[in-house]
Amino acid sequence: MFNAQKPSENDLPSSSQLLKSTIIALAVAGALLLCVVTPAEYGKDPTGVGEILGLKQMGEIKTRLEKESHNEKQDYNEHISLKDEVRENSETSEENQDVLEFIIEPDEAIEIKLEMIEGSFVKYNWETKNGGLNYNLHGDGYKGSQKSITYKKGRMTSSDSGEIISEFDGYHGWFWRNRNSTAVTVTLETIGDYIQIKKLR
Repeated sequence: MFNAQKPSENDLPSSSQLLKSTIIALAVAGALLLCVVTPAEYGKDPTGVGEILGLKQMGEIKTRLEKESHNEKQDYNEHISLKDEVRENSETSEENQDVLEFIIEPDEAIEIKLEMIEGSFVKYNWETKNGGLNYNLHGDGYKGSQKSITYKKGRMTSSDSGEIISEFDGYHGWFWRNRNSTAVTVTLETIGDYIQIKKLR
């Protein structure tokens, strides 16, 4: 059986040595926190060492990406919440549904609008025959409101579908222009919460 020899008191570190070692360890940890961890994680560089080592830029990129991810998630949740609210309102009211077919001659234009109140929800689909059209899906407030918005637009497009959530009371819909040398037929389908559909030109 092997018995370990008990170290003598002279071999053990003194209290002052232990205190000195602890202070040195804390100082090293603090220096690493200021010079390495803070620049690399948060993009802040109080000592300037992080910028020299390239850690500050890495931390700034990481912080910016986290902020963008948070903003995108918040915007998405707000958008989904708004959609659900509008859908619930639409389900409790009578929906309108229309199918229109019209012809646009070469170099002519037509505008079809839905009269909607703010927050109304409409699904739509349109497609063309004999060529694509330039279009603009936009909204205009009632006369005197000076409100307007562009939801989407395209050039030489033969079809589009999606949803409209009206940003304000007024008329929301499509402006098409035919830049082809032949007439183009358009079929538009709409369903949702709108007051009426009308041709403006």
